[in-house]
Amino acid sequence: AALPGFQRYYGPAFDESRGGGDRSRFGNLILSRWPILDAWTLRLPWPPEAGVASMPRACTVATLETPALGPVRVMTTHLEYHGSAGRLAQARALRDHHREACAQALATPPGKDDGTPFRPRAHTTRAVLCGDFNAGPGGPEHALLTEAAEPAEAAGGQPGARLVDAWSLVSPTVAQPPTFKCHDQTYGPTPIACDFIFVSDTLAPRVRDMVIDGRTRASDHQPVLIELT
Repeated sequence: AALPGFQRYYGPAFDESRGGGDRSRFGNLILSRWPILDAWTLRLPWPPEAGVASMPRACTVATLETPALGPVRVMTTHLEYHGSAGRLAQARALRDHHREACAQALATPPGKDDGTPFRPRAHTTRAVLCGDFNAGPGGPEHALLTEAAEPAEAAGGQPGARLVDAWSLVSPTVAQPPTFKCHDQTYGPTPIACDFIFVSDTLAPRVRDMVIDGRTRASDHQPVLIELT
């Protein structure tokens, strides 16, 4: 209601019955001023970890038609909190899904817009991955997401396959400010940075600014804003 005119796509990580007709849902939401050309929900790995509380996780994906950049694939996610094995598996799945999407953009199969599910899609190598990763910038999850493509892919010149932390593009010598436990110490006393925005290397030159709002107390996480030119 606060964002009239925005298109929206909600991807639940789970949608379960609570009895009596009530349902419980948890997931990720994308709201866009620009048309949503295509959207889907990626179910992330959920490996068992004995003695560790966990829950289903997902990544919501929407390809937007932007006036200046053309199609841009936006992915937003929320990784496992307690289990490190699950979190690492989910980061790997996100990286692999992004690389697969870039490969699709470079090898679009033949077809015509005949209204069937086989019609050509709005594939693009320009992508943004954002969300609550529940891991710090020095963690293995962050390293996995930003690692270079395999040598064979790099030699083939596959654009877009590598993800870059947007903060490193605008403030390479300054650590990203904390985004969690800044005002609410329910989950611990020490503020940390765990909410990131990654961009594909094809979109990296377009990153103009990135801002962390450290003042608001509307959530237990701080808002993160990226500006593309």
